[in-house]
Amino acid sequence: MVFDLSKINDAEFVAKIKEKPYLKNYLETYQGKGNPLPLFSEELKAEHKKLKEPNLIYSVAEDTFIHINPHTTSDDGYNEYVIIEPDEPDRELMEFADKVFAAKAGGLDPPVEITERFNMVDNYLNKTLVSSSTAVDYTKLGDPFTVKTFPVEAKKLSDLKYHFLQKRAGTGLLDPFLNDPNLEDISIIGAGNMYIIHKAFGTLKVPVFLSVDAIDELIISLSEQFGKTISHAKPVVDATLPDGSRINIVFGKDISRKGTNATIRKFASTPLSIIQVLTSGVMNFTEVAYLWMMLEAGMSLFVNGETASGKTTTLMGLTAFIPANWKVVTIEDTPELTLPHNNWITEATRNTGNAASSVTMDDLLKAALRQRPNYILVGEIRGAEGNVAFSAMQTGHPVIATFHAAGMVPLIQRLSNDPINIPKTYMENLNLALFQGAVLNPEGKRVRRVLSINEILGISNDGNVMFIPVFDWDAGTDTVRFKGKGSSALFISKVLEKRGMKKKDEGKLYDELELRAKILEKMMEKKIFNYYDVFNAISHCNEIGLEEYLKELDEQ
Repeated sequence: MVFDLSKINDAEFVAKIKEKPYLKNYLETYQGKGNPLPLFSEELKAEHKKLKEPNLIYSVAEDTFIHINPHTTSDDGYNEYVIIEPDEPDRELMEFADKVFAAKAGGLDPPVEITERFNMVDNYLNKTLVSSSTAVDYTKLGDPFTVKTFPVEAKKLSDLKYHFLQKRAGTGLLDPFLNDPNLEDISIIGAGNMYIIHKAFGTLKVPVFLSVDAIDELIISLSEQFGKTISHAKPVVDATLPDGSRINIVFGKDISRKGTNATIRKFASTPLSIIQVLTSGVMNFTEVAYLWMMLEAGMSLFVNGETASGKTTTLMGLTAFIPANWKVVTIEDTPELTLPHNNWITEATRNTGNAASSVTMDDLLKAALRQRPNYILVGEIRGAEGNVAFSAMQTGHPVIATFHAAGMVPLIQRLSNDPINIPKTYMENLNLALFQGAVLNPEGKRVRRVLSINEILGISNDGNVMFIPVFDWDAGTDTVRFKGKGSSALFISKVLEKRGMKKKDEGKLYDELELRAKILEKMMEKKIFNYYDVFNAISHCNEIGLEEYLKELDEQ
């Protein structure tokens, strides 16, 4: 199969191919192997997720394209995630540019903020590089530490700029991955191929072989950016990359047999809103309306699930329902949570290796109790800080946290055993336990779903924690059953009481639940998706009332 530009009917694709010679070279090689021409899209769209055999190129930056390639030469079952980018510049050219840059910027402190750093390096390139119509011999340009400008052959100029910015202002070879909003996880498993988890296409293999030395060089370079020392003496590090992504590193071949490994969990600069969570089917409208009422009433909630089940995404989406004028304190090991509230305090632990100067989750929770918050949000409860969280609940400070547990029984077991050791009599202070998982739907596709929402009622006479599932997910139909309809214990014992209503008014709460579900459905219909727009819409709804806001939505 031969590449023929004249046979491509997509004008946008043709324009990109003409503009980017490296894209044309890639396609010529790809089709030269007998593969069909890929589809092209400027960005990934919802319809692309339905492709059974995706052969698709999409753009993630001005000069960076991604090819989802199903026509691989290996038989390991993985489709490939191929990065199409400008060619690497000549080694001599890159080294010369490095030396000139070092001479000009050597006495300057590099900006911490990634945009400022990019602008500084870009400014250097624009002032230093001069386009040349002929090839350049860099051995004859003199001392790189004294030259003010130097020529670069015109056809190599954009290649040099791309890779120099990536190396000096970005995160090196990770830049294309971090620029792709469609990725969830990036895995460097040691020497060999990288793997990524794609939101639309699942696990994909990156057909680039990384050596042990290349990985170590990358990780040490990254550690300078996120300001944490990594070495054989301190080989395990959790940190945050400049774009907000979270990285876990295990450094060195003595710890990891295949060499240094790293896993990056990507987080969008703007979190997913609860309406976007609804769009993906994680919950239904009634479940979210119920949680809306519970958070307005100041209930404590644990969002539980296994790794990569979407706990943090759900937690952040739900923060839209915390009243806008409430004070919120977030406590995390590695900062991930982004809240839309003005009165928001964000705190993170600090591990210096010295107990005297380190700050633990336990320390921050104790401090939070003195800050008079309306809500405390904990990134993840794992240890002794669980005791402080339950003490906060006891003293009237509601807590929302994520927790690793697959069901009510494992949750109770983990809370009551080492290292958390919560007495069972304290557990009734936790009002709600939501469980979320990555499961197969009836079509066999892996999806994220809230599996159950449980109300914790109290402690039985024989010392056991009593709870009822108010919502649960039916795997056979991929639908949600509302088991608590007409029998929610929290509606009676908490919500009615906080509103000064009587038992006979319970039916009004279920009517209100339906009304809130209609509002959420209408917000989706009106495409109110942005995280901050949803927060503002809910705040406005609280100001003018539910019925009035539904009328406004109907009139839009």
